[in-house]
Formats: sequence, structure tokens, C-alpha cells
Amino acid sequence: MSLKKSPLIMNVIKKVWNYAFQGNEKNMEKMTEEEYVEIFMKGRSKEDIATTYKKAWEAKNFEVEHYWKRANYFWAFQVASFAGYFSVINSKNYVSNPETLYFVICIGLITSFAWTFTNKGSKTWQRHWEIHVDMLENNITGPLYKIVTSPKTYSVSKINEIVSNFIVSTWLIMIIKYFKDNIIVDCSHPIAYLEILSSFITIYFICAMIYGYGRGRFGERKVKFYKRKFNI
Repeated sequence: MSLKKSPLIMNVIKKVWNYAFQGNEKNMEKMTEEEYVEIFMKGRSKEDIATTYKKAWEAKNFEVEHYWKRANYFWAFQVASFAGYFSVINSKNYVSNPETLYFVICIGLITSFAWTFTNKGSKTWQRHWEIHVDMLENNITGPLYKIVTSPKTYSVSKINEIVSNFIVSTWLIMIIKYFKDNIIVDCSHPIAYLEILSSFITIYFICAMIYGYGRGRFGERKVKFYKRKFNI
């Protein structure tokens, strides 16, 4: 039976591919400042604008708060991964089962990538609401948020992003070290199928984060509604 004659198999292949690789949405339209003013300010009372402004502030603070909660979440993964790495490498069974170490490295690598991309996504949403605050505040408090006391400083979120990128680099170096120690130097240890499979799965899910399901897309969405049956 050929693949072309099997809709089920082709559908599964399509879903697996689309999970990791999706096309970009191109049906979004740019807005001008005049259009923004038309939507949020023109013809609206100061109270209505103040309500919108308050919502923007609340959403911004929500994103800031959860940014650091997410950071703690991924720090826990990294601490556990590093602990697992050094536990395995110092184990007596490491020589006979080096693949276990590679599994730990893959876990550390994919969670560090997830941390980096989550940082970027959180920062984007934080910046999203900051821009709304900038646009609306002149009508409520004056340019309070836009007037600063220093031309530049250190960004705590960007520094956290740098640290997450450093952790990604560390795991990549550990992968190189693993293959150097177990494949290149020790030629008696060929690349096992488990290592190949682990590499494939790790790369696949990293691609899903970068190019596929992990990307937020805000183009046109088709929504369906359904009625539940309710009997008394």
C-alpha cells in the first residue's frame, strides 16, 4: 500500500510536519497612529480611556510578575538537569551506559531553549502592554511613564535572557564533549541508535519551538461554536 493511497498515514505525516514547521501568517494589517487614536481615544470619555489605560497597566504588571515566575520554573529544570548530569558522569555505570548522560544533556538543552524562547515571548507581551500605556497615558496622567531619569540603564529581563542563552551554549558544549569523549576518541563505541533517536527528537521539538507550534501567530482565526445538550 503506497502512502498516496493511505489518507490516514498522509494525515499523520502532515500533522507531524506542521507541528514543527508552519508558514507565517500574512493577513495582518499595519495600523497608523491616527487609526489607533480613532479606535481608543476619539469620541470616548476620559473615564472610558482611563478604564482602558488601567487594563493596560494591569496586563503589563501581570506579564512582569509571570515573567519571573516562569524564570524560576525553568531555573528548577536547569538545576535538576545539571544535578543529573554530574550524578551520571560520576556514577560507576557511566562507562557501560554513557547514553544515559546523553539523555540528560538533551533534557537540559531543550529546556534551556524553551527558557530562552519563553523569555522572548514574555518580553514581547510585556512590551506590547507598555506601548499601550505609552499611547494612552497622555490623556490620563500625562507622560508619567515616558519621562525617565536616566538615558540608559541595565535591563533585568535582557540580562536574564543573556543568562538563558549562556545556558543553551553550555549544553551545546556538553554535547560536543560527549561525542568527543565517547565517539571520536573511543572508536569502539559507535553511535548507538538511542543517541541518534534522542538527537532527532530533541532537534524536532526545538524546531517546533522556533518554526512551528511554539510560535504565536495572530493572523485571522477561524472559530467554531457548538451547543451542548442539556436535559432536565
